[in-house]
Amino acid sequence: MTHHLLLDASSLLYRAFHALPSSIRDEAGRPVGAVRGYLDMVARVRADRRPDVLVHVLDDEERPRARVAAWPGYKAERPAPPPELLEQFALLRELLAAAGERVAYAVGWEADDALAALAAAAAAEDTVEVLTGDRDLLQLVDDGGPVVRVLFTERGVSQLGTYDEAAVAERHGVPPARYADYAALRGDPSDGLPGVRGVGEKTARDLITRFGDLDGVLAGVQALPPRLAERLAHAADDLTAMREVVPVRRDVALTVEDTPADEGALAALAAERRLEGALARFLEARA
Repeated sequence: MTHHLLLDASSLLYRAFHALPSSIRDEAGRPVGAVRGYLDMVARVRADRRPDVLVHVLDDEERPRARVAAWPGYKAERPAPPPELLEQFALLRELLAAAGERVAYAVGWEADDALAALAAAAAAEDTVEVLTGDRDLLQLVDDGGPVVRVLFTERGVSQLGTYDEAAVAERHGVPPARYADYAALRGDPSDGLPGVRGVGEKTARDLITRFGDLDGVLAGVQALPPRLAERLAHAADDLTAMREVVPVRRDVALTVEDTPADEGALAALAAERRLEGALARFLEARA
């Protein structure tokens, strides 16, 4: 049995960027706070969880063509990441390569899809933990084989919510296998996903509980109160599009970078970017 810890590195680096002051910089004035925070988060979780395999998983594309083709508004209104964050993604990739860490992504897809593919590739007897701040990944939770759990960053990594199937059902009222249907009905303005007008978390949960899945909801609209039935019928085309947008893709082709460590390059880079302390804690946690 292998214990896999899959890190939603894109989500975690964003969180570190917004959690730490922008004044954390190297001698040349370049921002390093997000990378420092990321290294410390990973060090703490690695020391606590002691995985056999740890993978840093990154976005290759934030707006995959297939999702945009199905719904042009997907993440269309999100502001571009600030340059101070983009350059730290590049720094993180350089550090992880020099440290000999395993990095994965799926060309043309989001980190969510690469995480789903990695979880799907695990052996039936394995355990997979996915560390993320993205609730959409709750659809990966599975009590079967492999066992897949989501570790959700409630307050950074000092307080993690651990989601198995029972915890997902308790929190959202639907099983993980139906989470994507529930999310399609509810919508998500931050991702540009419309949902159904007037349908929030409670109504979405009640509809999935009553009808089983999105197909059942659309087939059963005549049994619903007229106003809700009308809204669902009006949103039918949007909900059809959401089938291509909300579910993660478990069959994407993965690229896994697993390069040998270069201790000299790593030490030089850490000194240049004033990351010696965070890097030391990071390396100590994997010893």
